Amino acid sequence: MSPEPSGVDLARQALIAAREAAKKNGGTQTKKPKRRTGTLARRDGREPLGLGAAIGMMMTERGMVAPAAGGSVLAQCRRPPPSAA
Repeated sequence: MSPEPSGVDLARQALIAAREAAKKNGGTQTKKPKRRTGTLARRDGREPLGLGAAIGMMMTERGMVAPAAGGSVLAQCRRPPPSAA
């Protein structure tokens, strides 16, 4: 005589029975839903933007203009020091 199942064994049997019942009732998905691969180009403030695009939009909204002569901090640092006269 085998002991009656209890605890984990009962849970395992209940899970197997529920899965079989779901298969009979069509409760399982046969194929995975498709992932969205296309990007929706909405610019109403709810879609994430890249850093460059966000800064560009901010500058446009505030009427800011980027300097025409592009320079960098490194270009300014490489100048010879002013002569001490």
